[in-house]
Amino acid sequence: MSWREALSSGSLRRRLLTSIFVPLLIVWLALVLIAYDKGKHEAEELLDGQLSLSARLLEAQIFHEETNHTFGQLAEDGTDQKKTALIEKLDIEDRLPYEQELAFKISKESGPVILMSANALSMDHFAEPGFHLQEIDGTIWRIYVKKSLDKRFHLQVAHPLSSRELIGLDVAERIAIPLFFAFPILMLIMYVSVTRSIRPLDRVAESLSTRSVDNLSPVSDYKIPLELRSIIHAFNRLLLRVSESIKNERRFTSNAAHELRTPLAGTKLHAQLACATSDPVQKEQFMSQVLEGLDRSQRLIEQMLKLARLDPENLGQLKLDNIDIKTLLLEVQDTEAETLKRKNQNLVLDVSSSLSTIRADEELLNVALTNLVGNAARYSPMGTTIFAGSWAKDEQYGLYVQDYGPGINPEDLPTITQRFRRGTDVREEGTGLGLAIVERIASLHHAELILRNIPTGGLRAEIVWKLD
Repeated sequence: MSWREALSSGSLRRRLLTSIFVPLLIVWLALVLIAYDKGKHEAEELLDGQLSLSARLLEAQIFHEETNHTFGQLAEDGTDQKKTALIEKLDIEDRLPYEQELAFKISKESGPVILMSANALSMDHFAEPGFHLQEIDGTIWRIYVKKSLDKRFHLQVAHPLSSRELIGLDVAERIAIPLFFAFPILMLIMYVSVTRSIRPLDRVAESLSTRSVDNLSPVSDYKIPLELRSIIHAFNRLLLRVSESIKNERRFTSNAAHELRTPLAGTKLHAQLACATSDPVQKEQFMSQVLEGLDRSQRLIEQMLKLARLDPENLGQLKLDNIDIKTLLLEVQDTEAETLKRKNQNLVLDVSSSLSTIRADEELLNVALTNLVGNAARYSPMGTTIFAGSWAKDEQYGLYVQDYGPGINPEDLPTITQRFRRGTDVREEGTGLGLAIVERIASLHHAELILRNIPTGGLRAEIVWKLD
């Protein structure tokens, strides 16, 4: 991908480049400006140091000359060549790099000038030591004034300000130019680094794009950066859940098709027999069997829909409320009233005083208890009593349904909650989904479905919570 494409695409590469380049550009510009200004300032300091050094050298020369010669007063017209030093005036192209034109003027403290350069004839006398500015022959000069150590001589040295500024600009440019050319190189290095760093993402994307639809195997994390591994692992967990969901769906669909085929085939056969016979008694028997087949198919479809609604993909967040257990059991009793009445059974509610309310999803818990009470009524003999209620003991609490039926074959107990799984010795009709639904609802509430046979006869089904 080119630089322009990277910046124009809404990608991670563009975000990384932008988040790095923009702050870096701001910092770089600030550094260039600071370096440029600092270069000019340091050049000015260096040239001022040169002026000070020149003054000290002239001072040393004065004392040397004073020891061997006698200084006279310079002629007022400035033409006495013995007292006037001739400084060669060079053009800019003839000078060495950073070579400055120098003007100087030396006078006694009493006033008379004893020595000056030819280009200092128009230089004013400045009494205060330090730096001063003066225009000489149309050029601004920076003048440094110094008194000798014995206070007998007054020294003035000067540089033209224009050449000083040129030198300052040149020094500043020489410092800033390398920084200027370093920025594109730095940007190129950063771009290559970012591109190489996110290359594992491209490899993962390419690997996923070439996969077939049914390939849900985990994505390899070989040579994947540590920061990306957590995403890969989370994605692999998602693939595992999707794979399990697809397997469950296929198994559920296969089992559902098998379970529906039998009652529908029987219903169709009895309907055909009812149409073929002319005997009113047989016709009524056949039609009764047709209705029973339809009822069984209806129950199976309802249970399948309930179970499908409890799948993670279809289930929203649980609506947890504080539920009055007795009220909930009375609703369940009303729902199963017809079944209980048909078998002359009695449902006794046994709500413990230590657990009269429970925090759960009322609709789902109603479905679970209805299935348990319905199973108890269906598999218990005529005229028996069924108990339903709550209990709390030690570190556990829960709800239960207990009957006096045949119970469950101990060999079937470990697998009885699987979908479409029914006991080997069951004679009553059923869908094989009721306990699977109850177990799923219990799991959603972080509870556990426990089934156990009672030694005196019957089955006790409990939805158990732990206090923590």
